[in-house]
Amino acid sequence: MDHRHVLQALSGLLIVLFVAMISTTVVSVALPQIIGSLDGTQLQYTWVVTATLLASTASTPIWGKLADLFSKKLLLQIAIGLFVVSSVACGFAQSTEQLIAFRAVQGLGMGALQVLVQVIIAAMISPKERGRYNGYLGGVMAVATVGGPLLGGFITDASWLGWRWCFFIAVPFTLLASVMLARTLHLAEVRRPDTKVDYLGASLIAAGVSLLLLWVTFVGNDFDWISWQSAVMVGGSVLILGAAVLVEA
Repeated sequence: MDHRHVLQALSGLLIVLFVAMISTTVVSVALPQIIGSLDGTQLQYTWVVTATLLASTASTPIWGKLADLFSKKLLLQIAIGLFVVSSVACGFAQSTEQLIAFRAVQGLGMGALQVLVQVIIAAMISPKERGRYNGYLGGVMAVATVGGPLLGGFITDASWLGWRWCFFIAVPFTLLASVMLARTLHLAEVRRPDTKVDYLGASLIAAGVSLLLLWVTFVGNDFDWISWQSAVMVGGSVLILGAAVLVEA
């Protein structure tokens, strides 16, 4: 792809990356109002963010491997669809439990978008030219990190919007990026059939970290720090993460 076509496709990719990154930071400021509106508890407070980050972290290597087996453009379109549907579902959530579940699904889409954007950039730009375009990538990440909380605060405080628009705001931009990429992104399909997806390792890592986070959430409130529940949860987490190390080795 020449410079003009690269910039056309890169515009859509950067919009997708920006929306994926801002979906976490924009919610952080609105969390108190969200939990209060949905009658959530203090224990559920952090899980609105943690569920997204955990699902994103666990699924990122799997999406990267799938990009070696299937069409990168098709995977990106699937990820965009997953992200849009889950964002709308988060906006219409009627309870904290629903919101946490939808945020976990949104995390799957967010992890896919973040890794697939970088994989596609590597596929359409040669290593020699890649440095000049990575500046755009870094700029988008910086703006998303700094601007997310500001945007979240504005949306939450605006009486004509409300916290639900922290999730709805991503939808039109993501759909716009999808249309742009459908028209401008053209990649030669290069598949590596010998690639194996590490489902077991990703599942063990996600399970071990989740169990540890559950222990941190409930300890001190539902049971004591030194108790059989703590022993089971911490010991189980150590065993599962140990098994993950063996699988990865």
